[in-house]
Amino acid sequence: MAPFAMQFVPQSAQREVPWRNGGGSTREVAIDPPWASVASGFRWRISIAGVAADGPFSSFPGIDRSLWLLRGGGLQLRMDGREVTLARRYERIDFAGEMAVQARLLAGATEDLNVMVARDTCRSSSDVLAVPRGSFDRDLGTGQHVVLALDGALEVAGVALAPGDAVRLGGSGRCAVTTAGAATFLLASFW
Repeated sequence: MAPFAMQFVPQSAQREVPWRNGGGSTREVAIDPPWASVASGFRWRISIAGVAADGPFSSFPGIDRSLWLLRGGGLQLRMDGREVTLARRYERIDFAGEMAVQARLLAGATEDLNVMVARDTCRSSSDVLAVPRGSFDRDLGTGQHVVLALDGALEVAGVALAPGDAVRLGGSGRCAVTTAGAATFLLASFW
């Protein structure tokens, strides 16, 4: 089995992109294809957004979304006639991008992690994982994969990641993540 092709994506290289609805901006961690944009369309996209005020989410028809609360006092989301509250760090919700979603801040500004996938062209698996100390090793299979450091320092295939840094892996093989202390990271796979 050939080793992964790897690209380091430091936080400093991740671009700020305005929200589709003009209500704020997001830090785009990774997008595929690499030259894609929200306006031109994409297969998948990972981003981190700060939410400073109540308001609607941008509409993304044909996109499946996964959202985790990263920081802040939480969000209450009104969607499809129901209310969902994300009040604890790393709580997750999955929803269709075309769904009308209205967000209300519970206790000040928040930051959230988004994984978006074009449902007609791509499949995905994504999880926020915590490693108390030591190593995490998983066979990822063929596809594209992203490891995004969220808390703590970690190392992926000899590359050190601080919170906010990511690596893109292409091909197939095992992903080994090592930590000197507790660390939390996103592992997302796309095929």
